[in-house]
Amino acid sequence: MESVAGVVEGAAVATGAAYLLSKYLMKHLPRDAAELFKAGEKDLLGQVYKAMERMDSSMKNQPPSVIFAKACAATLVACWAFRTVTKASDATLENGVIQTILGGLKKIPGISGLVQSEKEKIYKKLQDQVYGQRYGDGESVPKFTELPAKPFTFDECMETIEKIDSRDEKYAYEDTKLSGAVYFKNKEHADFQTKVYARFIATNIIHADQYPSVARMDAELISMTASMVKDPAGKVIPCGSVTSGGSESILCAMKASRDWWLANNSYGLFRNLLTTLPWRKSSNLPEIIIADSAHAAYIKAVDYYNLKMVTIRCDDTTGFRLTADAVKKRITANTAIIVCSAPSYPHGVFDDIEGIGKLAAERGIAVHVDACLGGYVIPFAKEAGFDRPAMHFGIEGVTSMSLDTHKYGLAHKGTSVVLYRHKEIRKHQFTSVTDWTGGLYISPTMAGSRSGAVVAAAWASLLTVGRSGFVEQTRTLLTLAEKLVEGLEKIPGIRVLGKPDSCLVAFGAKDPKAIDIHKVNDAMTKRGWHLASLQRPAGLHMCLAPSHTAAMVDNMVRDLEECIAEVKKGPKNGEEGMAPIYGMAESLPDRHIIGDVLVAYQEAALDS
Repeated sequence: MESVAGVVEGAAVATGAAYLLSKYLMKHLPRDAAELFKAGEKDLLGQVYKAMERMDSSMKNQPPSVIFAKACAATLVACWAFRTVTKASDATLENGVIQTILGGLKKIPGISGLVQSEKEKIYKKLQDQVYGQRYGDGESVPKFTELPAKPFTFDECMETIEKIDSRDEKYAYEDTKLSGAVYFKNKEHADFQTKVYARFIATNIIHADQYPSVARMDAELISMTASMVKDPAGKVIPCGSVTSGGSESILCAMKASRDWWLANNSYGLFRNLLTTLPWRKSSNLPEIIIADSAHAAYIKAVDYYNLKMVTIRCDDTTGFRLTADAVKKRITANTAIIVCSAPSYPHGVFDDIEGIGKLAAERGIAVHVDACLGGYVIPFAKEAGFDRPAMHFGIEGVTSMSLDTHKYGLAHKGTSVVLYRHKEIRKHQFTSVTDWTGGLYISPTMAGSRSGAVVAAAWASLLTVGRSGFVEQTRTLLTLAEKLVEGLEKIPGIRVLGKPDSCLVAFGAKDPKAIDIHKVNDAMTKRGWHLASLQRPAGLHMCLAPSHTAAMVDNMVRDLEECIAEVKKGPKNGEEGMAPIYGMAESLPDRHIIGDVLVAYQEAALDS
């Protein structure tokens, strides 16, 4: 119905415009076509008048109502045709010409069957791989696809859990080979967090009147985090809210930023007029500019909040950073939000926050700084003796920021903080309901009920680490990052991707044909390492955590050298693991097939 309404409204506007144009022509152009023909039969305007005369002659015996109906019908058809054509052109621009052609080819009966057959083989392989990791051979615990007829005792349940989690990666403090994932600095800190969590296990922040303690902790967690990135000059006092994680912080910030920008740029007559016209479907949507290295959660925000995504490719030429120059070329009248990573998840580098912030401030555009990884590290870099890019609300143009307490804030999983430059932006994050029969309702985030236990644990973590603890943690992490970079640069055939600003180091092969970095990753996995895989360009990264040590870095560099040698000598085909999947993703031009593979993997993970 929305598309029909758009066509009808567009037709009405177009008809009105045609009427006004005809009135203008009748008033300002000669009525006698003979005067125009004097310039010659090939005169364009003369031809137009000649055509109009033929049209008038053909309709002179028709009643005005019929002429009006025909004009409306013709306008509707023209609007529908134009919208259809521009929709197709938009899809081509968004997906690319090659992707669009491949999409069309896959609909041909013979080809579609062949493609589906090959996809089914891939799906089966993925399913076997997922189930193999989950159940293995000789699994002693049956699948629980239905409720047990009789309840388990607590002891029986714990015995079952011990058998199931025997396959899980056990976190070995000071000897871990995980990239990120677990950020506790030691077991004592983790156990203390669990003790605090247990104390508040039944609390819910939505019932602040019943649990004022966790409501207080919630507010103080925001304030303590805001103090780390406040304006050094004291002119800006940021505010914010606690969320369930980095993705929710990003989604909240995108929703609030979009609505703040729309409020300032109005839902008024001009924007509503653009909405009704039969132009391209996204020509009037608020636009978000991101680097291709920005977190995948921004893709969710585009889908959820009806935004138009403008992606800028970042590569070696910019050190994998989003630059102000690149952003400036893509800004339009519809640009609502620009995203800066601090640092980016793939390469651990900062985008040009200051340059981009200045551009945005001049144009009234929101700038979100994604500091989910760097938030509890970089604010302490200067005190720790390191020169790193600035990241605070004193930077002109920065309107929001996200920082994950459950990463380098050393808290349990399930908390993050999203901050805003002022309350005028934050209020657009809230959802208030005044006419619900269940009463008056307001919620600050996407969640309604929120566990007080995870908030209490995060609050306790910040108290027990303290500023001096975060400074020391930052000194350790940045020192390890520099040590890892030095080690990687000594390995023949390996290059560091970008110049890391935080504690995440990315690397790849100088010659991808000589070293298949994803096969190297599979070899490293067999040795207990769990590195993150990157693509475009192919690479890996290590996200250093507080429990990592200098000895761990040395061991990683040594194992990496040995694994590279193994891969160079090993077989080229028949490998298991993630290398074949990433190899296919790199080589296939059809990204939709890769998307289908990811969906198949997710379905296998959710099924039992």
